[in-house]
Amino acid sequence: MKLLLSTKHTAYKIPCFLLVVFLFFHIICLENIWSTPENEKLKAGIDAILQKYKPKGTHVGISVFSVSRNKSLYKSNSDKQFVVASNMKLFTTATALVYLGAGFEYKTEILYRGDISADGKLDGDIIIKGSGDPNISGRFFDGNVTAVPAYWADKIKEHGIQVINGDIIADDSIFDREFVHSNWPKDQLSKWYCAPVGGLSFNDNCVDIMVRPGRNPVGLTSVEIEPETSYVKIINRCKTTTLKSKHSYSLYRKPFTNQINIRGNFWSKAGPTKEYITIHNPPLYMATVFKEILEGKNIRVMGAARVIDETDFNARHGLNRLVITTSSLRQSITVANKRSQGFYAEQILKTLGAIINNEGSFSGGLDVMKDFLAKLGIPEDQYQLDDGSGLSKKNKLTPDTITTLLNYMYNHKNAGIFLKSLPISGTDGTLKKRLKDEPYKSRVMAKTGYVYGARTLSGYVKTLDDEIIAFSILVNKIKGGTWQAKRLQDVICRFLVTYN
Repeated sequence: MKLLLSTKHTAYKIPCFLLVVFLFFHIICLENIWSTPENEKLKAGIDAILQKYKPKGTHVGISVFSVSRNKSLYKSNSDKQFVVASNMKLFTTATALVYLGAGFEYKTEILYRGDISADGKLDGDIIIKGSGDPNISGRFFDGNVTAVPAYWADKIKEHGIQVINGDIIADDSIFDREFVHSNWPKDQLSKWYCAPVGGLSFNDNCVDIMVRPGRNPVGLTSVEIEPETSYVKIINRCKTTTLKSKHSYSLYRKPFTNQINIRGNFWSKAGPTKEYITIHNPPLYMATVFKEILEGKNIRVMGAARVIDETDFNARHGLNRLVITTSSLRQSITVANKRSQGFYAEQILKTLGAIINNEGSFSGGLDVMKDFLAKLGIPEDQYQLDDGSGLSKKNKLTPDTITTLLNYMYNHKNAGIFLKSLPISGTDGTLKKRLKDEPYKSRVMAKTGYVYGARTLSGYVKTLDDEIIAFSILVNKIKGGTWQAKRLQDVICRFLVTYN
């Protein structure tokens, strides 16, 4: 039917101004399709939750998007930038799945150069060529920290090598040597979540330290390290105490060294405690431990453990492979997200830079991520990127940017891997102890995040009607503890599960 403006056709006379008003409201109604009674109920519900549970003085941003219906359901400060903490890992792992692919594998090669004599002497060096693999640890080998390098050593022995006249060389050249990001908290670099990044890494670039009360009730505590290595030096000044009230101790690694100081008091009736302390210079750590493992298997190493240098670059021809081990991007992504392991996220970020941009650096990886965000249609003024884990407070995103990514990944061909990598409410990962009651258990798959002053949660909700909802709840400017921010997030998630 045509709406005629001419007054000659009396059957359809409509004044011009009325027609304009009619068309204006018609367009508004079509564009604002989420403003239905159902969604007004959702808006009113979340607004009421914010009114009651929003921590005083905090800045909160929320975006809720129905993946099932492809429409926005709720927005509050959703176009404002927030510190995202570990929600940054969603972007790092998603970019890796899109650009590297689900089948990508890390490959670590054990090479040698020189001749092997009939009596088993290698007149040359052993080279460990790294690929940025974060999985050379005991995580996938029943806690056996040295399982992978011990396997390499066995293969060298099977090859008939009994003496190595040269060096054990760590080739970490796939990445740069900016092991620690400049914007990570300087006073926390000993902590496992600040583990350095390396083209050749081992045991999450940490040493495991077991602290126990000493046999003498007033003597020093007992300290054991794993792996057993000369690479770290332990200065133990932690005393055993019979007073439970005095039980307080700390571990600290002196910057740019591998000297670890243990101080304080350890209660004589306390059980053993395992701590994870970072090391300095990951590739040299790997080379040193591997040399010690070889020597423990009666393979003599006449040279030193060292990292690759310019002279080695000029002599790369004539290398022979002894053994190669692999690990998958899939398992790396799962550890990064479920355990919120920052070391894994940063290894993945630099891998992106190395493989896609031929630049294994923080900036090289972030350039790939920026390219991905551009393809998602996200303008540059909607984000600030600084690292891959979210440990830097300079990472800032809007809630809308996060739900845009989540919506895209739910419909991506590798969605299954991405979704399975997320913590599940009341079941596993960093959500194991949250939302564990029915009907909320297992209905929230989301990435948690925390840095001082910020608590974040973004992911998916499966409602009781099986609608899939992507959400992002970012809380910044928190003073003191974060339990109120977590409570706000959990109450909103419960509401989303049942809102229909």
